[in-house]
Amino acid sequence: MKSERSTRCLRSFAWELLRFTQLVALISGSMMTPSIFSAVTVVDHPDSAAANNFYVGHRAPLAPSPFLKLPIRAITPKGWLRKQLELQAAGFHGRLGEISRFVKKEGNAWLSKDGFGQHGWEELPYWLKGFGDCAYLLGNEEQISEARVWIEGALASQREDGFFGPRGQGAKATVSSTEGKYDLWPNMVMLNCLQSYYDFTGDRRVIEAMTKYFKWELTVPEQDFLPPFWQQQRAADNLASVYWLYNRTGESWLLQLAEKIHRHTAKWTEGIASWHNVNAAQAFGGPTTFWMQSRDPQHLAASERNWQTLRTSYGQVPGGMFGGDENCRPGFTDPRQAIETCGMVEMMLSCERLVTITGNPVWADRCEDVAFNSLPAALTADFKALRYLTAPNLILSDRHSKAPGFENSGPMLHLNPHLHRCCQHNYGHGWPYFAEHLWLATPGNGLAAMFFAESDVTAKVGDGTEVTIRERTHYPFGEQVEFVLATPKPVSFPLYLRVPAWCEGVNVRINGGRAKVSARPLSYLRIERKWKDGDRVTLTLPMKIALRTWTKNNHSVSVDRGPLTYALKIGEKYVKEGGTENWPAWEIHPTSPWNYGLVFDARSLSSSFKVVKRAWPKNDMPFTHEGVPLELRANGKRIPAWQADQVGLVGKLPLSPVQSDQPTEAITLIPMGAARLRIASFPVIGSEADAHR
Repeated sequence: MKSERSTRCLRSFAWELLRFTQLVALISGSMMTPSIFSAVTVVDHPDSAAANNFYVGHRAPLAPSPFLKLPIRAITPKGWLRKQLELQAAGFHGRLGEISRFVKKEGNAWLSKDGFGQHGWEELPYWLKGFGDCAYLLGNEEQISEARVWIEGALASQREDGFFGPRGQGAKATVSSTEGKYDLWPNMVMLNCLQSYYDFTGDRRVIEAMTKYFKWELTVPEQDFLPPFWQQQRAADNLASVYWLYNRTGESWLLQLAEKIHRHTAKWTEGIASWHNVNAAQAFGGPTTFWMQSRDPQHLAASERNWQTLRTSYGQVPGGMFGGDENCRPGFTDPRQAIETCGMVEMMLSCERLVTITGNPVWADRCEDVAFNSLPAALTADFKALRYLTAPNLILSDRHSKAPGFENSGPMLHLNPHLHRCCQHNYGHGWPYFAEHLWLATPGNGLAAMFFAESDVTAKVGDGTEVTIRERTHYPFGEQVEFVLATPKPVSFPLYLRVPAWCEGVNVRINGGRAKVSARPLSYLRIERKWKDGDRVTLTLPMKIALRTWTKNNHSVSVDRGPLTYALKIGEKYVKEGGTENWPAWEIHPTSPWNYGLVFDARSLSSSFKVVKRAWPKNDMPFTHEGVPLELRANGKRIPAWQADQVGLVGKLPLSPVQSDQPTEAITLIPMGAARLRIASFPVIGSEADAHR
């Protein structure tokens, strides 16, 4: 009996030990079901009613912030995005002092204490806006020092009454831009430079200078304040800077100035106030900036309405932009119409601002569309030259005028580091600002992965613990995003992950265990848990082939996979044409046919388009023919009657479905951001019964 009791006791002890071991394993995460120890939910946006104790949001009475921008030092871009920044710093934009007369120091009005001198308009602050932020992100000490020279010049130029910057002849625009006494447009850009400098250094002189300047703006007589043209169209940029300062100082008179600025801003609340492509891309979202103060629903709705108007009227094309070369023109809506590089980066910034103000993830999708599909193709892959205009369908990029097909005459497609004044200086804020919005702080002391790219973020969360999250991914080319947490102690906070509009069936794993959650497109996954060092979240965003039909553009189609749109791979021959030995200019000529229509089975896209995966490029340059890690194999037929026009622009799209008696050929599609020449809107080949000649 004693032996049996001993055996039972041993068995009972062994069973309890096993249960204890399983419980320990369960708690440690090795056998964890995430839904037990993590609250994984789907939300439209973070709850703005909760506070963030560590980062600057909107002060009352402004609408509370669903997302808060982190300091520049918090985010370290890695992978392909860091490569873009490094190429920008080493390319013509980082060396523009060697090329551009507007960045020369001698006699420059932006370095003059009394504000007199040359080149005192938008070009210098345009350049500094991207140059400085790129240097801060990379920790490039030489370029940080160069940026500081110009920041010090702007601060030193401030008068006793608060005005700063160029005056006299130096302050006059190089185009006819203002009818009044003051042109405040170039100062609006320099305010962005000052804000980034403060964000990076904490230099209180920026707060003091902006406070004095805005007090001066408040004293400017109504009849002299923000007259036409550029400053009136783009005054919401001035407004955003006023709110930036208000959120840091709480001075109530700044809200009076905000109302004054809005009164004098072009009427974007009522519709498209200017069809100039950069004005439209930059200013369409301005009413929603003022909505933070007004809480008027029409101000919130105006930005979405303006975006829809642009895209419906002139943007029935892939790439996230619209036809505006230089202005949108009735009847010029084909995908051969182009957009300024300035317009691309301003559209990205507008979307970045709108997603932080509204929390609506659709603005992040729209930003990515431009960033991945349009911006990379506006420059040579080495960032040593850019062109003024880029179109979704573009078969020749040379120095010759394309007017009247383009509104602008001249060498708009010439890849030339010495030309294209506004874009030459302004394009540089595109990738830096994108990198600064990869991660955002949230109410409730959380973090959000807004744009997916390889990066590290270090921020205070929860009870104030500083954590680092390492994000590893090849997105937008790959489906998987992995986050690994480093923390000195366990800490509770919410982590938000954006679910793009195109994504169905998102999969989330926490420490290997799958979260049982069904996330709808255009939402956020909210993971609330007590995080510990080494926790790992794996997000899988399934990417499927999809077609978009552009009914208003002769029923043409574009081919998408996830956030990337794919274009015909056209052979590209680079021909040196102009420039200098150190900074040459280029033309790109096609070396292969381009006039294909697509042949596919709409009922079975997976059989019509084959995904071919290639090795990730060792140089982290996926936006090139050689480096693309993904290609699509498809079928097409030549359309002999579809030809270039007399100046080398691709002919207008034929009406689909199109008849072709040519043989079916295998064709290759690559991401359109990697194609400097491309067909991204395709005619569709039809059958004999339904096809058009």
